[in-house]
Amino acid sequence: MKYSLMSLMVNDELKVKKPNFIHMTMMKEFGYEGENPTVEEVFEFLNGHGVPIKNGSMTFEDYVKFAKDAGYDGIDMMDFHLETEGKEAKQILEQYGITLSSVNIIIPFANAKTKSKFETMLGRAKCLISHAHEAGCRNVLLMPSVYTVDADVTREDAFHNMVNGLKACVDYGEEMGISISTETLESIAVPYCSCGEMERIFQAVRKLKYTHDTGNPLTALENPAEVYEIFKDRTVSVHFKDFAYSTAEDGILCNDGKKVVSVPFGEGAVDFRKHYDMLLRDGYKGFITIEGSVPADNSLDGAVKSLQYFKEMEREEREKRWGGKPE
Repeated sequence: MKYSLMSLMVNDELKVKKPNFIHMTMMKEFGYEGENPTVEEVFEFLNGHGVPIKNGSMTFEDYVKFAKDAGYDGIDMMDFHLETEGKEAKQILEQYGITLSSVNIIIPFANAKTKSKFETMLGRAKCLISHAHEAGCRNVLLMPSVYTVDADVTREDAFHNMVNGLKACVDYGEEMGISISTETLESIAVPYCSCGEMERIFQAVRKLKYTHDTGNPLTALENPAEVYEIFKDRTVSVHFKDFAYSTAEDGILCNDGKKVVSVPFGEGAVDFRKHYDMLLRDGYKGFITIEGSVPADNSLDGAVKSLQYFKEMEREEREKRWGGKPE
């Protein structure tokens, strides 16, 4: 299998030039009402509210080199981490022989209540898709909502808004040879979580592809392996992460009042060996993105050890199937 390192896994190590989605979400939770803060202002504000955070030192090239040295075949980036100009990023990737397996963008089309708001969001989406294309990426993961919708947006309105945004982005991506995929959202507050909701989305946007996330289906109390089986013919990428059901206050709320929390690989409800067997059975040729970690001293160590964890799992599975010989 080919493995890709998700930029979120080394988020604290990456050097950023401007605030990103994660920063702004945390600031709003603390009541920040300003607009367009500098990255320095963001770190000062969050530190002042008890969040020990600082800018990292790892450049895009450092990140690519780290992934290469750790044994990864690719990198999978949030759009706000891909600040490097597209052509330069492509040159760096080619220099190290690393593939930009996917760029993940979050455009809250669910809240596009007016034509003007929709056009603004679509313009941003097209810009990000074009940037990914310039960097050599051919798969964009598009999430058309954040975890909640605006108070005056009904679930049905959110559904239609998301469909309109996804259709427009799929058509735009097709023009330049980019596949637009999506994944289930780990939030029951948006009609984008369960298999039934996703099937409705795929029926409305026929050319939309699927990124299988092994953790997110648990939020809808669904079996991740069974979800993969339903959408396997649309699957273009896979994210490996682990969730466990929990009573923790800060967990993600599920349909029946349960909660899920992120846990180290192998400690949750996800059967990764079953997923590996299914991908092998189906002749899957895409990337598996590491979106989580095994226990480690820091995020970089975790990224290295997590890849080793899954490669060891592969070795054991090959041993069972073919006596250790290549498949």
